Amino acid sequence: MEIDYTPQVGEQVEVFGHKGRFVIKDRKIGDNGHYLFRLESLHSGITVDNILYPMMTYPPEEKVRKVLPQVIEECGPWPDDFQGGRYDVKFHAMYDGTPRVMVYFYLKPDVIPSPEKARVWSNFYSRLENGFKFVDIDSGAYRLWDIDSGNRSTRLQFAAREERSAQRVAS
Repeated sequence: MEIDYTPQVGEQVEVFGHKGRFVIKDRKIGDNGHYLFRLESLHSGITVDNILYPMMTYPPEEKVRKVLPQVIEECGPWPDDFQGGRYDVKFHAMYDGTPRVMVYFYLKPDVIPSPEKARVWSNFYSRLENGFKFVDIDSGAYRLWDIDSGNRSTRLQFAAREERSAQRVAS
């Protein structure tokens, strides 16, 4: 699997020498042939220009969000119970404080979970885990359970999620 790592407008990044997260607002090719990025702080709204790619890094959930569509394409097919193409990627801490990235896939409205269906979903998650074992991101190998986030490794987990309508919740 070949992954395109070129940062895209709209993606969130962290920048060495700056605090907080930034969103990529623009990119251009500089005189030296390298990409230069214009970034806007999500916290303060300040803009920084002419940031080079090596100065940027993706937070763990953004790494997963960027690569997941390609891993899914390689490891598919989607389970019949899932809404095709619909998922959320969230960063949570586990009960013991271990950071984790959760990928939630949405079930179709008429699906009733069962042990048989859960086995199908679990097989899909296993294929995704295998797909992530061999994906390279940025400067190092990106291995399942080993998204580098400082001194603790981030866990990557998958789950199915029911989407409840306002009417269904009210009843």
